[in-house]
Amino acid sequence: MANRKRNSTDSRRTLLLVTATQTEALFFSQMRKDCRYGNLTVISANARDLKHLVAFTSREKNRNRYDAACALFGLDDVGATMEEVKEMELACATRRIQLCWFNPSFKLWLYLHLGKPQSFISDAGAFDEALKKAVDGFSWTPDWLLTDGLNLHMKLFPRHSVADQNARDYNVLSIQATGEKATTMPELNKVIIEVCGQADMSHNTKVFK
Repeated sequence: MANRKRNSTDSRRTLLLVTATQTEALFFSQMRKDCRYGNLTVISANARDLKHLVAFTSREKNRNRYDAACALFGLDDVGATMEEVKEMELACATRRIQLCWFNPSFKLWLYLHLGKPQSFISDAGAFDEALKKAVDGFSWTPDWLLTDGLNLHMKLFPRHSVADQNARDYNVLSIQATGEKATTMPELNKVIIEVCGQADMSHNTKVFK
């Protein structure tokens, strides 16, 4: 247990996660606290578009000299097409910034904790009903995440590995339907483990009883 805590909080490497919206930032701030990732910084860019998000991430990465940085967004957050995302991904390689996207919405990642779509879903609203059934009072807003949804990440965490595998399987369907992955969250999960270590959830064990 001690080794896991040290890996999570005392690593000398640092990771910056910039989200397109405040709602996503609040969710990953929950993750940071729940998993005791002391070397992870989460901030929101309140991005107008993808270029704004990447520019903001680049400035913050350079200003504070983070070892790794990721810009996270749903396509609906920034009004981007997959063609624009792929072009920006190439540009970000020289800046050492990773892009983590969700097509069409970040709610896809939440849904993948519950199940795996059998075909590609382009309408973000399709996830709402399932999420509302699974999570009492679900509302993907900052106000909800700061009140009744304060423990959303903790509730979903036991199915984190399932969601990661569901994302990989769903990407196969997405590539068949669109030619591109629906999300690169599995790649971000790998970076988080590499930089921040394994999650230390020992302080939250009572929640899962």
